[in-house]
Amino acid sequence: MPLITAPHDKTEARRLQRLAKQAKLRRIYPGIYTDDLVQPLESIVRREILALCSLVAPGTIISHRSALEGGIPTPAGSLFLTGPYRRDFVLPGVKLRVVQGHGPLASDTRIPTFGGDVFISSQARALLENLTASRGKPEERRTIGPEGLEAWLERLISRDISNATNRIRDAARAISAPLKLEREFNILDKTIGALLGTRATRLTAPTAIARAVGRPYDEARVSLFQALAAHLNRDPLQVPLADPRADSLLQAFIESYFSNYIEGTEFELEEAHDIVIKGQPLKYREDDSRDILGTYAAILQSKAHPEIPQSFEAFASQLRDWNRQVIQSRQSKNPGEFKTQNNRAGATIFVTPELVLGTLEKGYEMIMSAAISENRAALAMFVVAEVHPFADGNGRTARLATNLFLSQSGLTRIIIPTVYREDYISALKAIANSERVPLERMLSRAARFSRWLDMSSKQNAFAALERSNSLKNPNEAQLVFDDALLAAEGEHARAANA
Repeated sequence: MPLITAPHDKTEARRLQRLAKQAKLRRIYPGIYTDDLVQPLESIVRREILALCSLVAPGTIISHRSALEGGIPTPAGSLFLTGPYRRDFVLPGVKLRVVQGHGPLASDTRIPTFGGDVFISSQARALLENLTASRGKPEERRTIGPEGLEAWLERLISRDISNATNRIRDAARAISAPLKLEREFNILDKTIGALLGTRATRLTAPTAIARAVGRPYDEARVSLFQALAAHLNRDPLQVPLADPRADSLLQAFIESYFSNYIEGTEFELEEAHDIVIKGQPLKYREDDSRDILGTYAAILQSKAHPEIPQSFEAFASQLRDWNRQVIQSRQSKNPGEFKTQNNRAGATIFVTPELVLGTLEKGYEMIMSAAISENRAALAMFVVAEVHPFADGNGRTARLATNLFLSQSGLTRIIIPTVYREDYISALKAIANSERVPLERMLSRAARFSRWLDMSSKQNAFAALERSNSLKNPNEAQLVFDDALLAAEGEHARAANA
């Protein structure tokens, strides 16, 4: 049993005290013990915090920020409550901080525990409470304040499919008078109205402002973009200069071939080359053939005119144009139109349709703020892949965005060969899961391979693809190429320019 008490039995209380002196029990608070002699008392207290609230501070209610944060103490260990008195209760690792105020209402949540009932403010009450004044460091204040509340409401509205926001507002209106929080309700009412676009009021939280102006965004994804940008700033992507000897048409074909193969559009190399050379779809595989042709045309266009979009509107328009080209024959997928339904890959659910524009805009800001073209390219790949703004063709569109930034600076366009597919996908997933960022390493190796690949002629290129295992599946082989030759060539070029 995690907690042991004897609140009304003096004999039992003395027995528990003796056991504590014999180190068979440990005291958590006067009259409250645990027979767990292994776990730190701080861990036990946090695990049993609800029962401890009912035992130590009966008649109180978990309120203010603690109610919105699910009854979890702050990092410094504060849990905020409201009750008939003002008092602090100090437990190992946690301080119960009670402010005097109204007790539980019928609309508040009752949680039965072995020590008795504990109450927690309803969402409507907690929102009102969090608009009251409080002092101290933001992370340890009793309230999250107007800005924190705006951000909380924005997250609620972003996933509200059952009119929960308006029901919470109605509930807050009904309880504001008994709680004497009418002023706070007026603020809450205006804030919700602004977020829903029905009223005008001043907002401070960035996500709330974005929603109010019609560009709500996925805050978690934007945080990932920022984390990747910070990583690349510390460890920049390195991409060699483009090979001046490369056949531009051949390079575009090989890029198109692998960009489609990764997405499941599989042809034999010679077969795909014939489609591109003749400009004719293969009979019985017309849609797949047009994917190759459309991607090939988009690559040639971006190589010939590598102009960087100088506004978000231009960036979004460019993405739509590329997507329209690469899936031109897939009319059921609405080529060039941003998605209207959620999409996913395995367990990953991408940005919801209503947040696509806002999230892409924040991503574009991150891309354009990067100091060098290589980092802009890496960010462009991740932003488009992670937002997944279209019903289909997102990977190919992301790789086109990546290579536009590289072509604009005269750098090698990155090709992801079939054998390297799992490395590519794993690197993107690692960032999405907030794990260590291997994207820079993966792209750097792909860039060196792409520069190593001799594309001066079809014969040389196809032979190099065979030697490097590029055409094999990831479970069959690994990508191999002579990195030393590329390094030596780079040294020779630097010496010539010295």
